[in-house]
Amino acid sequence: MLRFYILLLSLFTFLSVNRVQSQVSNPTGTLHDTTEDEIWPHTLTGSHYNEFWNYQFYLNGDITVHITFSVADFGSLKSAVSGVQVSIYNLEGQLYQLSREYDIEHLVLDKEKFIFRNRMEREIFFEGKLPDAHRIRIQTTKNDVAYDIDLSLSNIQDGFKWGNGKYHIGSEEVGIITHIPYSEVSGYIEVNGVRKSAVGTAYMDHTFQNQTTTNLMNSGYRYIHHNSPNEWDLIYFMLPNNSTDQKTIGYRVEKSNGNLNLNGIEQIIHIDKSQIFDENVAQVIEVKFSDGHTTQILRTENHEKFSVLSELGRLARSVARRFLGGEVIHFRGEATLLEPAKRRKDGYYNFFIIN
Repeated sequence: MLRFYILLLSLFTFLSVNRVQSQVSNPTGTLHDTTEDEIWPHTLTGSHYNEFWNYQFYLNGDITVHITFSVADFGSLKSAVSGVQVSIYNLEGQLYQLSREYDIEHLVLDKEKFIFRNRMEREIFFEGKLPDAHRIRIQTTKNDVAYDIDLSLSNIQDGFKWGNGKYHIGSEEVGIITHIPYSEVSGYIEVNGVRKSAVGTAYMDHTFQNQTTTNLMNSGYRYIHHNSPNEWDLIYFMLPNNSTDQKTIGYRVEKSNGNLNLNGIEQIIHIDKSQIFDENVAQVIEVKFSDGHTTQILRTENHEKFSVLSELGRLARSVARRFLGGEVIHFRGEATLLEPAKRRKDGYYNFFIIN
């Protein structure tokens, strides 16, 4: 059981133990279009690699769906695995969360048909050559709860990476590629026979690195605003645990009137926190961009909290926290972007903290 939760914890932890202050830096250069082959794993060799494909779906009926595929290796601790985590919010007013893992030897990478499948006998995969087409399929049962998800993407905007896509924390690198900044989505989601048609928009980013620990990262922040194919705004940044003056790695890419604008996120200027789900979480975050201007992200509505250790008993959870050096707690909901002399933008947040 502990083996399973160690995998899930890796979804939100990064890099090697480094208890001295670390230099952090973003890439240099401009935005580059992604290639069709960059969706494949960039790791899978050596030890302690971790890689994640993070999908977010914003659907009719105020339903949100988060699906994260992963591969991870833990050196001598345990064998390498691939995994998937699913969260469905507001399906008939309910919240559903699901996690699965499989030995890495079962991972299927069909590069001719562009299929990433966790295991041949399981209907858990994504497929399709970007940006032409893409599909996500989840059909499985856990704890007597049956999940059936089939989502197809269309009108997919070109993916991008900043420079070489590598962000630095000390001597370590984190790769970030945004494969789907905006697309339309259709299909269905079903849990225990309750099926809803799905129409809305989708986003996906892809992160990868070669070390795993809870000791380097303090927290991470995503904000997504989707208005139309020509009007969207993406923010993704992380605060290393030992960064000087709250220096961050991350970016903002905004599409306005059909034009792309890039800004690095260099620093958190100020954070106001409030308690939600019995945890202190950023309520208002003010960040500084590479061009010198600042903006605020205001958390407005809270949908869910997810701890990867939540299903463990009290004693097992305490042991896992000591062994892993902490606990990652994930929060999702709605947020607003506030900028001087500009109209507010309403969107969605996805934060994590390491406690």
